[in-house]
Amino acid sequence: MTLAWRLLLRDLRAGELMLLVMALILAVAATTSLRFFSASLELGLTRQAASLLGADLVLDSSRPLREETLQAVDAQGLQRTTVTEFTSMIQYNDDFQLAAVKAVADGYPLRGALQARRGERLLAAQSLPAAGTLWLDQRLMALLGVRLDDLVQLGDSQLRVAAVLTQEPDRGGNFSAFAPRALINAADVARAGVILPGSRVQYRLLMAGSAPAIRAINAELESELAVGERLLDVARGRSEVGTPLARASDYLSIAGIAAVILSGLAVALAARRYSERHFDTIALMRCLGASRRRVQGIYWRQLGLIWLAAIGLGAGIGALASRLLFHVLDSLLPSAELDFAWQRPLLTGIATATLTLGGFALPALIGLFRVSPLRVMRRELAPVSMSFIAVSVLALAALTLLLVLETGRWQLTLLLVVGGSALAVLLMLLLRSVLGLLRRAFGERALPKSLLGLRDIWRQPQACSVQILALSIGLTAMLLVTSVRGELINAWQNKLPEQAPNQFALGIDDTRAFRDTLTDAGIRLEALYPVIRGRLAAINDAPVQRAVSKDEPRQEALNRELNLTVSATVPAGNIVLDGQWWPTPTQAPWPVSVESKLAEKLGIGLGDRLRFSLAEGDIDATVTSLRQVDWDSFQPNFYMVFPPEALADFPATYLTAFYVPATQRQVLTTLIKRFPTVVLIDVAAVMGQVRQLLDNVSRAIEFVLLFVLAAGVLVLLACLAAGQDQRRHEAALLRALGASRRQLMQRGLSEMLLLGALAGLLAAALTELMTAVLYIYVLELPPTLHGALWFYIPLSSAALTGSIGMMALRRIWRSAPATMLREV
Repeated sequence: MTLAWRLLLRDLRAGELMLLVMALILAVAATTSLRFFSASLELGLTRQAASLLGADLVLDSSRPLREETLQAVDAQGLQRTTVTEFTSMIQYNDDFQLAAVKAVADGYPLRGALQARRGERLLAAQSLPAAGTLWLDQRLMALLGVRLDDLVQLGDSQLRVAAVLTQEPDRGGNFSAFAPRALINAADVARAGVILPGSRVQYRLLMAGSAPAIRAINAELESELAVGERLLDVARGRSEVGTPLARASDYLSIAGIAAVILSGLAVALAARRYSERHFDTIALMRCLGASRRRVQGIYWRQLGLIWLAAIGLGAGIGALASRLLFHVLDSLLPSAELDFAWQRPLLTGIATATLTLGGFALPALIGLFRVSPLRVMRRELAPVSMSFIAVSVLALAALTLLLVLETGRWQLTLLLVVGGSALAVLLMLLLRSVLGLLRRAFGERALPKSLLGLRDIWRQPQACSVQILALSIGLTAMLLVTSVRGELINAWQNKLPEQAPNQFALGIDDTRAFRDTLTDAGIRLEALYPVIRGRLAAINDAPVQRAVSKDEPRQEALNRELNLTVSATVPAGNIVLDGQWWPTPTQAPWPVSVESKLAEKLGIGLGDRLRFSLAEGDIDATVTSLRQVDWDSFQPNFYMVFPPEALADFPATYLTAFYVPATQRQVLTTLIKRFPTVVLIDVAAVMGQVRQLLDNVSRAIEFVLLFVLAAGVLVLLACLAAGQDQRRHEAALLRALGASRRQLMQRGLSEMLLLGALAGLLAAALTELMTAVLYIYVLELPPTLHGALWFYIPLSSAALTGSIGMMALRRIWRSAPATMLREV
């Protein structure tokens, strides 16, 4: 053990193992830090997003909540509370106003914050309206002309106005639950007598608790949903938030996988150089009487010490990095249940160090144990054996399994590891073929000084192919993560442009007067959509419940009425994926356009016959097109769209969305007074919360990028170090034969620049390919071409490789030929 320790210290002082140790520590730090903060980060992001629902999970029902449902929630040990939402007239003196009323029970909200003020004083965070009182929002108070402590009439009860309602966490529920707003205590609902048989009421059960308990109750309730019931979480209830969160989680997984793979690549390059530089040492030890077993023992002990150092330092750096991230994101995670448990991150670090060392370093070090003492005289190396290939395959498989278990993204991991490995083999063969062609085409010709390095590259096709490929993979990983990050953030922000509609209006009867009122106020109105309520009753003449396979997940579209609309043209933001929009004029049987994802889940295709049941009668239609709808946008969207003639005989109200600047919000009061039956939905506060969430997500993923950049730099250094010995040997010979220092510098600079330029071109091509695959199949974003990559990446790569390479080889220009020949 003493000899192994002394040799290890010597190699570290000489820089032989520094790159290997640094790369291994980085791999451990990346995975442990991701393990330390990813679960808590996702929890914090999910909790912040859940505040827009008021709970982790919501059961929404058009009927009173069942007792067995409440018992099932209690059995899981979850927090729960109930919300009842309905519309009713509120009277003050001789003024009447239709309002959206929400009755809440103790504990509301379970996530997020309910805010109200009395005068200039904010009420306590957990305050609720006391029995016999209610809170009104500012608009409703202005419409009724009431002040604090005035009495208003709700049904059979008189309630005292106790506070001004300023914020509700779950305001994005449904259309009937919006402005003007009133919040009452659940105990006052029965006394008011406003809920009668036939009343349209929405009952909501809010649930919160640990993630395992939420998953368990979700699975239990999902299988027992009754007609009119649906479950909502961040992904299903607030897709404008759930989709960015899912993509952020995918991004974290991509970054973690890229950091580990790049670190492993740097370990492999460093281990290869280390083993090649120690072949002679081991051969000499064998000649002096050391047995193969003793040599193996020495190096196994060294690997064990490196393994322990990587675990200790890597896990420590990972823990510090995670705490730094929590400090940076303190505003994002003020109430998150941060988990600093060290057991699982430590196990992750141990597994990463073991598999990375075994998968990337051990194959290169196996050759050390097979060196023959005859190498002292003949300098022969042992051939590659099957054990080398077997160890590589098994270790890479184990590393893939580790990444799958840690990230939970098996598609991403297999795509990046398995697909990347196969692509790397193909590229290696392609590079060697290209270098061979260059050698045959230009080998006998005189080259200009700027291309002298090309001759050095094609003279060693195998070594240079490995270096070019390694450099390109490192650059690709960095480009992939940075480009995905930038475009993800842009995609999220583009979902919420600065003047995105922040007001919805539902139940419009006089469309001309409504449009004229907005036009007079300088508000632009994009479009008015007629809304007709109807239920999908049959598919191809079979009742819809029989037509849809029982193996399909429960479809909410089958259990409730849908909002049907008409349009002569494709609605804004919709894309026709299959089929054609209807001709003009149309005639029965009427064509209908169906949202593509719903059509896929229900097994609906072009030419299928659908029957809809409306209050005034049934209507038959034929599917003529399938549309892609962006449900994440704050725009009116519909599952079913008909031509105008199809629903002309059915009564309809109109829906629209528009943007109101903060300086013109008085127009909302005008609309409410002029159109008392119109329900105005103010989503400005919700959009502000979503924007804040997306900003915080962007800040979080920027931190992970540091690991990928550090790993990429190590790959670059390892690539340059891998060929440094050969270049020093050639430079020593050339100096001995009379070459000047200037000539050697020109030759070396040319080689470094060409290596970097070739790696940059290959990295640009790989980035375009991998980005397109990830965008289409994983992140579900439209791919884009990056024309600038083909210009600035080769230039940047050449400049970076040239500068670092010349710094690494500066000893060659300063040393005498005799000194270099003795060193090599």
